Amino acid sequence: MGKADRYTPLGLYRRRSREHFNEQLKNLKLAVDWTVWVYLLVPGLLYLSGWYLSLWTKSLPTWATELSLPMLTGLIDIVMLSGGVLIFVEEADVLFLKSRPLWMRTLMKQGIIRACIQHLGKMIVITALIAPLLSRVYGMSLTNMVLIALWFGVVASLQAMALHIVKVRYTGWRRWIQLTSAAIAMGLFTIHATTWMHGDIWRQLAGIFAAILLLVTLAQMRLVMKGTFEGDVREDLRGRLKLTALMLSRSVSKPKAPQTRTLIFRKRRRLLRNRSISNRTAETAFKAFFRDSSTMKLYLQLGSLSTVAVMLPPFPVNVIVCGLLIVMLTLLFFRSWDIFATSEYVQLVSYDPTALHRAGLMMVRMLFIPLGMLMGLALGITWLGWLASVVVAAAVVVFGLFCLYVGGWIRLTRSA
Repeated sequence: MGKADRYTPLGLYRRRSREHFNEQLKNLKLAVDWTVWVYLLVPGLLYLSGWYLSLWTKSLPTWATELSLPMLTGLIDIVMLSGGVLIFVEEADVLFLKSRPLWMRTLMKQGIIRACIQHLGKMIVITALIAPLLSRVYGMSLTNMVLIALWFGVVASLQAMALHIVKVRYTGWRRWIQLTSAAIAMGLFTIHATTWMHGDIWRQLAGIFAAILLLVTLAQMRLVMKGTFEGDVREDLRGRLKLTALMLSRSVSKPKAPQTRTLIFRKRRRLLRNRSISNRTAETAFKAFFRDSSTMKLYLQLGSLSTVAVMLPPFPVNVIVCGLLIVMLTLLFFRSWDIFATSEYVQLVSYDPTALHRAGLMMVRMLFIPLGMLMGLALGITWLGWLASVVVAAAVVVFGLFCLYVGGWIRLTRSA
C-alpha cells in the first residue's frame, strides 16, 4: 500500500516534503554542534522564561508602554514577510508534470496548505510572545488575542501567496519593483486594518472573514495560472537552498557577476594636470580603487559611518572621534596602496622608489580629501553651526594631510 501511495500526486508531495525536511536536518547537523548549543540554550531559555513572566507580574519597561499599536503591527509585518510557498517542483518534472495537470494542481494545493499552516503557527507563537503587551498595554482580552493571532496568520498567508505569485511571474528589475511595491502596500494595509479592528470583536471577525476570502481567491488564481513552470522551479530551488546558502555565506563568498564595464571612470580622462610618473601612477591606483565594486562600496560605507560618528557624540568627544577616524583612514588608505603597489601590474614596470613613494602619498591624499571634507562639514554643523563648518572642514583636511605626511615619512624610514 505504501509503494502504491508513492505514485500518486499526494504521495509524491509527501515524499518530497519528507526528503526536504531530512535534508535541512542534515545541513543543521553538519553546521551546528548540538552539545555546545545545549549549554547555550538551556540558560538562555531559563532567562527568557523569567523575563517573560516578569512582563506579566512586574511593571512594564518604558519602551513597552510607549510602543504604539501601529508600530508593533509594522514590526510584526516584517516577520510576516519571512517564509514562502514550496510546491516541490523539480526541473526533471517538465515532461511528466506538464502533461498531467492533476498532479501539478495537487502539488500546488498541498504547498499552499502547508504554507498557510506554517504561517498560522508562526503568528500564534509571536502573538503568545507579545501577549503581555496586548493585554496590559492595549487592553485586549483573551478572545481578542485569539482573534488577532488568527488575523495575523491569515494575513501572513495572504502576503506569502501574493509575493509568491509575483516571484514566479517576474524576473530581474521588474520582480524587485513588484515585490517592493506589493510588500509596502500590504504592510500599510495590515497596519491600518489592525488599528481599525482594535477592541472590537465583530470588526475582527469581519476582517478575518474578508482576508480568508481574499486568500482563497489568490489560491484559486495560483492554481489556474499557466506558463509559470520555470518560475516555480526557480523559486522552489531558491527556497529549498535558503538555509544552505545562509550557512555557507560566512565561509564561501558569493561569486561576482561578470562585469564588462565599470560604474565610474569608464573613459580615459586625466585627473591630474601634471603628467609625471608618480602622478600617473597615483591616478591609475585611484581609478583602480573605485573600479573595484568591493572597495568602492567600502569607501561609501566609511563615508556614511564616519559622518554619523562625528555628528552624534557631544563636544569634545566628537573632536576626539574625528581625530581617531583620521588615523584609522590613514592606515586603511596606505594599506590599499600597498595592495596596488605589490600587484602584478606595478611589478611589470621598474619604478624609482622615490617616485613610487610620491605616488602613494598622492593616491592616499586623493582618497582622503573627500572624506575629510565630509567629516569636517558634519563636525562643524553639529558643533559650531553652518557658517563655521567650512573652517572646521578645512582644519580637518589640513590635520588629515599632516597625518598622511607623517605616516608616509614613517613608512619611508622603515623601508630605508
